[in-house]
Amino acid sequence: MAKLLPREGENEPVQASRTARWMAALCYLNILILIPACTKWRHEEFVNYHLNQGCLVLILTTLFAAVGFIPYCTDLCLFLTALADILSIFGLVNALRLRKAPLPLLGALVESFHPFS
Repeated sequence: MAKLLPREGENEPVQASRTARWMAALCYLNILILIPACTKWRHEEFVNYHLNQGCLVLILTTLFAAVGFIPYCTDLCLFLTALADILSIFGLVNALRLRKAPLPLLGALVESFHPFS
């Protein structure tokens, strides 16, 4: 069951450099996730956290866009893509505010999904 309240210390800003902040923000801008993923910044804990979330959002966006190729599902595709865009905005704001908070609706899934660990 999803937690409604954040864990202690979860919403408090972390210490990270200015470059790490921007690298974490790039994780939510679709294909620009490759910039932090292919640099040394992927080894920093803060950027790694947002890389994992950004990768999940990118996978969801790709799957949701694929729904648009199914006949009579274009409205569903638009809704799901808008949902993915909203999740991306939440992640972008969290990264720019130096927060390590899980994305809404995906908190438990993100905790078990670590491709960049």
